Amino acid sequence: MKDKSQFIGIVLIICAFVLMFKNASDQANQAKIANQNNEPTETTRREPANIEVVQDLDMGMKNIIGEENLSRAEKFFTLRNDVIDVMISDYGGTIKAAALKKYQSIQDQPDVVIFNDGCGINAMSLSSSNEQFSKFIQSGQFDKISVGQYDITLSKTAPEGYTITRQYHLAAQDGKNSDGYVIKHTIHIENNTNIPINVGSLSLFLGSMPATPSDVMGDYLNFGMFNGKKENFIKLRDFQASKGFLGFGKREERKVISNGEKIVWGAIKNQFFTAILTPEEEADGYITCPISILDKYSNKKEEGIEASMLFNVGIIDGGKSKTLSSDIYIGPKDFSRLSKLGKEQDRVMQFGFFGAISELLLRMMLGIHTIIPNWGWAIIVLTTIVKLLLWPLTNAQVKSSKKMAAVQEPLKKIKEKYKNNPQKLQTETLKLFRENGINPAAGCLPIFIQIPIFFGLYYMLRTASDLRFAHFLWIKDLSLPDTVAHIGRFPVNILPLVMGVTMFWQMHMTPVPTSDNSQKLMLKLMPAIFFLCCYSFPSGLVLYWTVQNLLTIVQQFTTSRNSKIQNESSIKNSVGKRTTRLSKRKE
Repeated sequence: MKDKSQFIGIVLIICAFVLMFKNASDQANQAKIANQNNEPTETTRREPANIEVVQDLDMGMKNIIGEENLSRAEKFFTLRNDVIDVMISDYGGTIKAAALKKYQSIQDQPDVVIFNDGCGINAMSLSSSNEQFSKFIQSGQFDKISVGQYDITLSKTAPEGYTITRQYHLAAQDGKNSDGYVIKHTIHIENNTNIPINVGSLSLFLGSMPATPSDVMGDYLNFGMFNGKKENFIKLRDFQASKGFLGFGKREERKVISNGEKIVWGAIKNQFFTAILTPEEEADGYITCPISILDKYSNKKEEGIEASMLFNVGIIDGGKSKTLSSDIYIGPKDFSRLSKLGKEQDRVMQFGFFGAISELLLRMMLGIHTIIPNWGWAIIVLTTIVKLLLWPLTNAQVKSSKKMAAVQEPLKKIKEKYKNNPQKLQTETLKLFRENGINPAAGCLPIFIQIPIFFGLYYMLRTASDLRFAHFLWIKDLSLPDTVAHIGRFPVNILPLVMGVTMFWQMHMTPVPTSDNSQKLMLKLMPAIFFLCCYSFPSGLVLYWTVQNLLTIVQQFTTSRNSKIQNESSIKNSVGKRTTRLSKRKE
């Protein structure tokens, strides 16, 4: 039976290793294959004008300059502060692009992240369910333009007599009382006639967002919305056909997903960046779809997502007007920023079920980073603090394991003796535990506490923009695996190997509180299984677990040493007492 269990365990490890190799190979080629085979999504929208992308070193961004063509000549105006440059087009009064000046597009390269870059339609483009009004919005340039350092107002009047005015305001600088990534925007429609006009339902295009190479599962490339009670995220896989499970969840392929519910805010986002539109009054729905975005570095198409938010304006009577006001956040998924926006926009972080723990750990890590300006060391200090807080519980777990290991033989005899009497078996087992000071829950409680901390940290490290491109020792990016080389298509990651060794060492030092051979085997195989599972995890998370293992080893060594000293002391005391008694008898 023992040989059979060992054989099964070895087979499982080999299978897991094969699956890991296949998964790593698939991840390395997934984006490449998708780009080669992916065709642009068919969407009903206007064709963009011909554009030319040039580098403006003074601005530190990619300016998009319009070319004169048969249809129009597009003019651009840039609003700037210390963190973002926003380029406004006079064609439709839209946002052509926005440069996030503090974030590199590619590691160790001067180019910065450009929002809506490579998309065929400008962000904040308007369309209407009323075809005539939609043509008025989308055709021709805004002819009345007033530009300030941080403001721009654009307007135009239709031949029928109604006027549309769009205004953008950017904070002068990023600071305590203002967020430099927030753009205040208003759309003012004024009916200067005596005849009612039917604006219908306005669609405000939020923009597009590309995938990130590290988000191979596509968990964070999505459109998110919040209805005031709960958030919902529509991922690319939600557009794909699904066979469901046992007849449930079956669906056909969808090119567009839309909904007419009231929403407080909507966001397009990927793993590290987001654009969030928060209207002053709730929006009346959304439309979202997958798209193909041209990557200017590889000149290949990559997956992306875009979305629009809907506003039911309806009829505007003669002499009346309608104003739609909103805030647009275009920037990093920075929890501290998003939590200050006022309407729970920090939910775009997607911390999951253990969100409260993720938030707490992130706040702790950010606080540590203000003192130690290196994210790797900040993770190590955070791990040490968490370990110290859990020290009493894990100490109880180690002691409980030792006590459980010591009573395995008498426990085995009790099981054999009362195997046909469950009630007596339970009574005698509890009596044995009580006589030896064993609390069975002491061994489980620390594990139950560490599981939510592990997953809380996992989701926090995966989506925190602070760890993007963060260096530590040989690690180039703490948000990615620490790949140092490739053997064929298989990545060689050093830190998971170190983690596996430390976990094996830790398990070797821990007494196995069971007499069951199959359970013993599973405990011995756990380091290998954990190593395989964590091999492709972000290096920041693996760093946490490695340090956690090392601190546990130190704790186990300290506990064992203290126990040994206590045992020796007890023996000396016992010998001393016996010597004293013998001396008294001789007297």
